[in-house]
Amino acid sequence: MTRLTSLDVRNIPQTMKRYDLELREKTGCGLLEIAKDACRAEKNITGILRKTRAAVIPVTAGKGVIPGFCEAVAAILEYTGMKTFVTRGTDIAGIAEACELGADVIFAADDSKFVAINLATKRVVDNAVATGKAYVAALDRIAKGVEGREVLLIGVGNVGVAAAKDLIRRKARVLAVDINRRRLANLKKRYGNRVRVFYTVSKALLHANLIVDAAPARNIIKLNTINDDTIIAAPAVPLGLTKAALNRLGGRNLVHDPLQLGVATMAVEACTVRNN
Repeated sequence: MTRLTSLDVRNIPQTMKRYDLELREKTGCGLLEIAKDACRAEKNITGILRKTRAAVIPVTAGKGVIPGFCEAVAAILEYTGMKTFVTRGTDIAGIAEACELGADVIFAADDSKFVAINLATKRVVDNAVATGKAYVAALDRIAKGVEGREVLLIGVGNVGVAAAKDLIRRKARVLAVDINRRRLANLKKRYGNRVRVFYTVSKALLHANLIVDAAPARNIIKLNTINDDTIIAAPAVPLGLTKAALNRLGGRNLVHDPLQLGVATMAVEACTVRNN
């Protein structure tokens, strides 16, 4: 899991409305609509979210709490409709406080994992899985459908594997590239001819205009690989485009944020009754 910095998250609480408006302009859908699509949530999920009390627990293990992280997560959850609070206590004390104050779902992250846990259903939602599904849903909307189209997946770590699974569910033709050949071999073994494997980003980019960038690496998408039809959904932090490529692409064909899509999808998934 990429460790964010305070600079990545500090402006999230005060910019949620603007973020949602920009997302709607790009995809035709707001944050909650995309999260619902990603989870295939039941129709009454909005009402369920409004009745749900969520606790965000600061975790001091490892490198410690990222300043502003819990507040950013809480702001996103509030935007989905959840009644949300950040516990004063940390770690085990925070879990105890969340339970004492009637939390239905708890959110917590350490250096390696970020999860939501529904205390009633025991459902555990991993941020990596939620993020992968969320960005595929966003790409599907902005591209007006991925079915039957080639989609390049850059990076097949936890987020990328979740994205691959959802792209295949949506009947896209998946092209995958990763510096780790074992990951590619595992993906190919799992999905067979539904995945086409590449070993360099430059070669893979020649074959698709729709891209999910799930590799936490800078400057891997260069100017000469961008054209008028390129659309990128990029859960990766840092963003993989060079400055020139980013300028060429333009904001309307790029979906990228540090937390919002993934956290909103975690919230919906944690409250969704049926298994996906």
